[in-house]
Amino acid sequence: QLDEAGLAYKLVAGAAAALHGVPLPVNDLDIETDAEDAYRFQALFADHVVEPVALCEKETLRAEPQGEAYRSHFGRFDFDGVAVEVIGDLHRREGERWVSTGARTETTVDLDGVPVRVSWLEEEILAYVRRGRLDRAAQCLPHCDHDRLLAL
Repeated sequence: QLDEAGLAYKLVAGAAAALHGVPLPVNDLDIETDAEDAYRFQALFADHVVEPVALCEKETLRAEPQGEAYRSHFGRFDFDGVAVEVIGDLHRREGERWVSTGARTETTVDLDGVPVRVSWLEEEILAYVRRGRLDRAAQCLPHCDHDRLLAL
């Protein structure tokens, strides 16, 4: 339905890693898009809204003493018990400025005959490292293309 509606999206985080073959538990689906399409997603799936899409800032705690601040147009949805988080125009704070930190890579993975857009596994590894999730990065490394990782 997302492709039919013309939404630019990617499945990211744990679900993307799992679709790349990494044996990780998937607790929710994280869909990354631009700000406009985050609100379009909400309009398409209004009956599934748990938390409406809105511009918000969050601090994500990491293993290091300081957390990292993130800003996005964020909303939560529920599809028959499957939690979906939509993240539009993701930025992270670097010093005094906001830096775009959304996934820049894309590939398509076949899921039971349905093409699903996902970020490269190598980009997910870097995102895990950036967020201090070294355990997750380590689980993904054996499944990645090391040359592609180094190129990022």
